[in-house]
Amino acid sequence: MTFAGSMALSAVIPSAGLSSRMHQFKPLLKFGELTMLEVVIRLFQDCGIQDILVVTGHNHALLEPIIQKAGARPVFNQAFETGMLGSIQKGAALVSRSSQGFFLLPVDIPAIRPSTIHTLVSAFKKARENIIIPEFNQTPGHPPLIPIRLIPEIISMDPDSNLGELLLSQKDCLVRQKVHDQGSLLDADTKEAYCALANRYQRMDIPNKEECRSIIQSVIPGETAIQSHLAIVAEVAKKLARAVEKGLNSKSCIQPICLDKNLIQAAALLHDIKRKGKNHARTASLFLENLGFPRVAGIVAEHMNIELGDRITEKEIVYFADKICNGSKVEPDYSKRFTDKIKEVPGAKTRIFQRYEDTQQIQTRIEALTGQSIQTILR
Repeated sequence: MTFAGSMALSAVIPSAGLSSRMHQFKPLLKFGELTMLEVVIRLFQDCGIQDILVVTGHNHALLEPIIQKAGARPVFNQAFETGMLGSIQKGAALVSRSSQGFFLLPVDIPAIRPSTIHTLVSAFKKARENIIIPEFNQTPGHPPLIPIRLIPEIISMDPDSNLGELLLSQKDCLVRQKVHDQGSLLDADTKEAYCALANRYQRMDIPNKEECRSIIQSVIPGETAIQSHLAIVAEVAKKLARAVEKGLNSKSCIQPICLDKNLIQAAALLHDIKRKGKNHARTASLFLENLGFPRVAGIVAEHMNIELGDRITEKEIVYFADKICNGSKVEPDYSKRFTDKIKEVPGAKTRIFQRYEDTQQIQTRIEALTGQSIQTILR
């Protein structure tokens, strides 16, 4: 994906510190098969940003070959021990003259989604003199997108100054851009934080509960009825998933099934976020795909009309949970709902009846796998 398009942008990645709180050299810590440094470089490259400067200091000889191999530019800050501002100034001074702005992202904030960069770029394109700061749950985070006009002022800042204060003081040209990315607030300052971020990085394609709430509040603010329905469907889906998993694994299966409960939770919480519009399942699916959540989008796309597989998966769990939740109430005896729906929309009888049959089939499978009735599971 190339989000930057024809607009020239740069990225400055401060990576000069001692990692004193971590007691390990942060830029070279692993995130899957890549180092933290490579992850941050690749984030910008995947978004179409090629002018990437990595400011080094401590262990610069170790980093420079990695930076060059990754396709970025190393910049050595000899006075790295004086603090991050000096490294930012070094990087900003060498930003390409053709760039209209630059992202600033310390190397220890690696779990940012490409869709977040896309959102910031889109906001910047509307007014390229503005500073764009991502905000998650009303808290400003990283990476800010800084217009090129501020570089002389940044370079001339006193060593004891704070860049954050400078950016936030530009009230007339400061845009706080809402993002649904908790990673914008998370750094790897300690071993515990690093482990949490490494785990998060492996599951970036699934929004966590806080991120789901952020999306819900942004897309359907004030829609309490829909929000209550989403919450109850998520709760029911969680109970069903636990029961199915327990039932499967108690039967000494050759390949025990492990349902992805985070995926189920996200799809259940977000399945009706476009309920107010036409063809809401497809619309919501496309919306979530663009946010970088393809697996969630796939389940949401089928929450109205499902293509049943030969076993119970996450999509069957979410589909069934949705069908037995009427508004904010759980109704395991759902036959009357379908009958009433056919009377209400007789022209859709065939489609509605198919949904009813699919719901029955999923119920039969769940009860066979768990050895319990739906009513007992949900008790």
